[in-house]
Amino acid sequence: MFQGEDFGGSGTQVSHLQCADDTVTFTKPKLEYLRSIKRALRCFELASGLKINFFKSCCVRVGKKMVNEPMWVDTLKCKAVTFPINYLGIALGSQPCSKAFWSPVIDRIK
Repeated sequence: MFQGEDFGGSGTQVSHLQCADDTVTFTKPKLEYLRSIKRALRCFELASGLKINFFKSCCVRVGKKMVNEPMWVDTLKCKAVTFPINYLGIALGSQPCSKAFWSPVIDRIK
């Protein structure tokens, strides 16, 4: 299938996060892993009857530049974006210690 990423050097690999109808996948930059993710998502569509809108999805590179990033985007039929990105109302990749980071979250709770 595919291999997740080790965050923080703990040795624990994270392959995906899910919250309601949002899914984030983490994988090493190998095309075979991306194809496995695409197949798994297609199986989900067939089993659930739901449709994944890849045009609303995005591919985010973390770390060094990938030479095959356009191939990833073409395979997933999604757009490439860079940090910071908005996920579940929180700006990932920005400064969590600043007041501006938490303002949208606090506004949504009010």
